[in-house]
Amino acid sequence: MSGSVAAYRRLWRHRWVPALLLVGVCARVPLQAYVFAVLLLTVERTGSYPVAGVVTAATGIAYAVAVPVHGRLVDRFGQTWPLRIASAVNAVAFTGLLVSAEVRPTAGLLAGWAAAVGLSLPPVAASARALWSRVIDDEAVRRTALAVDAMVLDIALIIGPLLVTAVSAAVGPGWAVGGCAVVLLGGTLWFSTLPPSRSWTPARRGGGLAGPLRSPGIVVLLVVSLLTGALLGVARIGFVEFADEFADGAAGGLGLAAFGAGSLLGGLAYGARSWRWDAAMRMRVILAGYACGVGALALAPNIPVLVALSLPAGFFLAPLVICTFELIGRCAPEGTLTEAFAWGITATFAGSALGNVVAGALAGAELSPGIAFAVAAGFAVLAAAIVTAGTKALADRSTHEAAVPTASGTDDIAEKGS
Repeated sequence: MSGSVAAYRRLWRHRWVPALLLVGVCARVPLQAYVFAVLLLTVERTGSYPVAGVVTAATGIAYAVAVPVHGRLVDRFGQTWPLRIASAVNAVAFTGLLVSAEVRPTAGLLAGWAAAVGLSLPPVAASARALWSRVIDDEAVRRTALAVDAMVLDIALIIGPLLVTAVSAAVGPGWAVGGCAVVLLGGTLWFSTLPPSRSWTPARRGGGLAGPLRSPGIVVLLVVSLLTGALLGVARIGFVEFADEFADGAAGGLGLAAFGAGSLLGGLAYGARSWRWDAAMRMRVILAGYACGVGALALAPNIPVLVALSLPAGFFLAPLVICTFELIGRCAPEGTLTEAFAWGITATFAGSALGNVVAGALAGAELSPGIAFAVAAGFAVLAAAIVTAGTKALADRSTHEAAVPTASGTDDIAEKGS
């Protein structure tokens, strides 16, 4: 434990670490919050959960498609101008979404503008993570940085839904969506002025056309990311629908916040000790616990119990993210680490979009909200089975021995939320 504390202390001594972590919060809070805000806005303007599922799926799919393109542009031209241009286009897309919600809230128009938002989301979090190998030379401290980086996602999961819930209850979800747009724009422009970002240059790209997709281990991890992303997509709408039955749909943010708090605690516990088990074995155990925790949410009889159960249910999220970081670093072929993490983002957001559609269909069938959590747990069970079947591929260290990025390759991974 003392060694872990010392690693955290060494991490904070590095000059740009506080700024990069603050940028991570500024980037991930709106990324985690805006989907929830758009969900509430769509429900308010259309009165339909199936439509809300389609709209949120549209933005998730669009982001999943666009993020490898954004990553390649950053790799080719550096971080500054791709980030600034994307942030400007994204501000226009958010404006179009808000205007459409007020003037003509049809499913097609809302989905179209939501897709434009997803297509133009600037890759701030990915770009910030890509700087770790430049800012930190020590491999052990970089490993700690990956754990802290994953916990930043948990902070966003806590703060984002709470802010959206508060703003939506006070002045309406439209203001929550607008707030997300403003914070994301300001955070991106601020990040693009940081010296490490302005001086960042990518490593030479390799791996051919298929890149990291030629690694069986990466393929296994992408399928797992797809399934766990679907879990979060189903659970997100499940929280809102459950709360809507007892009070107000915005109260679902309390459950999401508790879920994020549990993940933060799980990340702290996971990072506070050394592990003898191989990462692939750890991932199987984590997924099994994740399935049990999320499945227990289906038994909640009311909102207070749901919030209480959300804490242990979320406990496994951050350890799963950290484990995924390690395994992608292990399995990515030489010279393809950035693209491997970018595909991780695509898989996670595609899975989240799939989960949104599934949850919307369940809501349209007027089933009990608890069914959504049972379905979400099923995705974790399936992911655990995939990891078990792909253990040999995940254990293969022949292509890329390092578990964390080095100066020869920068990383970029999905926000589980981000």
